This record gives sequence, C-alpha cells and structure tokens, in this order.
Amino acid sequence: KLSSLVLAFLLCSCSVKKLEGCKKKSITTTTVSTKATTTTTSSPPPSYSPILLIEPETFVVREGDNITLPCHVDAIVSDKHEVSPCPCTDLQIVWKKGNKAIEEDDATRVEVEITENGSTVTIKEAQERDAGEYVCKVLDVEIRHTVEIIVRPEVVPVPESGLVTVKEGEPATLACKITRGGPKTYITWKISGYPLFWLNDAHTIPKAEKWSAGVFVCTAQNDWPEPASAEIRLDVQHAPDISITANKDFTYDWTRLTPICNIEASPEATVEWYKDGQKLDEEGIVVKGNNYMSSRILLEDMGLGHENYNDTWVINQDKLGVYECRGQNYLGEASAAIDVYRSCDRLSVDCFKRVKQFIPTMGTQNNTDELNER
Repeated sequence: KLSSLVLAFLLCSCSVKKLEGCKKKSITTTTVSTKATTTTTSSPPPSYSPILLIEPETFVVREGDNITLPCHVDAIVSDKHEVSPCPCTDLQIVWKKGNKAIEEDDATRVEVEITENGSTVTIKEAQERDAGEYVCKVLDVEIRHTVEIIVRPEVVPVPESGLVTVKEGEPATLACKITRGGPKTYITWKISGYPLFWLNDAHTIPKAEKWSAGVFVCTAQNDWPEPASAEIRLDVQHAPDISITANKDFTYDWTRLTPICNIEASPEATVEWYKDGQKLDEEGIVVKGNNYMSSRILLEDMGLGHENYNDTWVINQDKLGVYECRGQNYLGEASAAIDVYRSCDRLSVDCFKRVKQFIPTMGTQNNTDELNER
C-alpha cells in the first residue's frame, strides 16, 4: 500500500507541473496576440489643405499711402476629401517678406490681423523699403503678393554746381543723376522749353559751338504726380564776336548819331572805343546779358534837326572818321567799325557805312572794305 501511495503521489506531482507549464505558455501567447492587434488597428491623423479665395496680386501704391495685403481662406480639405468651411480661426497663418517673418512693429506702422477666414497685413505710410514680395503661408499652401512703391523722384545735376564749361570745339557732357524714384524713373531733356531727343541721363556734344551754350533742364519722371527737375548751364567759351551799327536820333535842332557795338564772348570781353585808331576817353554805355553785351557812344550835333533851317551850318570835320569798338578776352580779340563820312541831318539818306576794321599795329593802315548799310 505504501508503495502504491508513493507512486500515485509522484504521478500527481508530474501532472501538476505539466499543467502549470502549459498555462504559462498560454498566457504568453495571449499577450503577444493582443499587442499585435493594437498595432494593426492604429492610423495617422488626417492632413488638411486650405482653399484660398484670392490670387496673387501686384499692389502699386504711392509713398506715404497705406498698403493692405489680404490672405483669405474659404475652407480646408482633408486628405479624405472632406471639406470643412471656414471660419477657420484656429489656422496657423504666417506672413513673410523675403526670409523674415512679418510682425507688428513697435511704432504700429505694420499691423497683422487675424480674421474669421484668414489674415490681412496693413502697412501704414508706405516707404521705399516696403517694396518687394510678401508671402502668406497657410499650412502647406503659399500665396505671394508683390508690392511696388511709387517714390517721389529727385534729381541732381552732374556736377552738383550745375555748370559745365568747355572751350569752343571741345566735347561737352551734360548729365543728371536720379537720387530717388525707383527703377521706373526716367529722364527727359529740354533747352529753352524745347524738347531734346536725348534718351539717357547723360549726353555728350562731340564738338561744342558757341550756339550750343544755354540752360539745359533734365526732368525725372515716374508715376508720381509731380516730376523733379534740375538745371545745367553749358558755357562754351570763345573769342569775341562783334557786330556794329548806328542809330540816328532827330531832335528839333540837331541830329545825334549813336554807334552801337554788340559783343558775344565768353568769358566776358573788355570793350574799348577808338576813333581813327586813337583810343577814346569815354568808355561808352554798356548793357550786359548772358554771354552778351552791347556798348554804345553818343555823338552829338551830327546834323540839323527837324526844325533847324540854318543853311550856313556845316559839321565839324573832327567828328567825321572811323569809329571802332574792340573786344578782347583770354581766347582772342575782334573789332568792328563804321565810317562816318558826312553829316547826318534830316535830309541825308546815309551818313555812315560799316567797314571791316582790323586792330592796327605800328605802321599799319585801317582796312576799310565797305559793307552796305541800308
């Protein structure tokens, strides 16, 4: 009996161990199966894309005006094509200019406003530096606006003095420089109110003549209402150029004769009067203009007046002769003359004639080639 009990005990113990081992394996298998099921049934969150209401635009504004850039969202669409209409106040919207995010500045010149269906950026009192590309990014979608600023133009002459001086026959370059206005600003040219077909901000006259001198105006223009202008005065320096004439002035008793000498010169010429090669003491009456001057002398008692019927009067022979004016500057000299050969009373047709007068040297006589005076 004892042997039978021992055998039975041993058999039972073995059976219990086998059962515990199976149970343990079964628990392990169930745990793995549960984890696998959890992994298989999980899925990523849905992604969304916005539908934007607006297209990229170019905004052109004047300096000092306000700029408002819109970025409106109509709805968002999931990757399963599910449409959720706005308002979308929880959307993440970022504005950038270049690589820099746009934020409200301390001076409140820039304002970023979130609206029910997007965002707007307002820039107050636009400046030239506000021009460029602005990007509104909503989730993974971007819209790009371009801003152009119309800037008030400014222009200065080159050189800044506004004076260009050359000698006759030399090249002359006239130029202006645009200092403000932006890339769309262009220059036009005028002289004495007449347009010149110069297309650039600089122009060279290959061979300046004395008639090339004058005041040139360059005008900078863009879409700003008022253009800007600068003046350049071209001074073409040359030797004097002289012409001469004379006026008769009748009074009741006598006739006066006024020789008038017109001189063009740059720089200004000095003018002297001569009679028969001898310098006169009087300097004459001088009237000056731009690169121009006139000088005149007054000759009294050169003839009878309207109501002088003195049949015995004759002109003083000392008043007859060649009256000459001479002009000189550092570039040269010139002269012009008239020959007063008779009295200039009311009945005479002519009393003087123009002659070509050379400045005499010692032992040289005056050349009196006549030019008709009519």
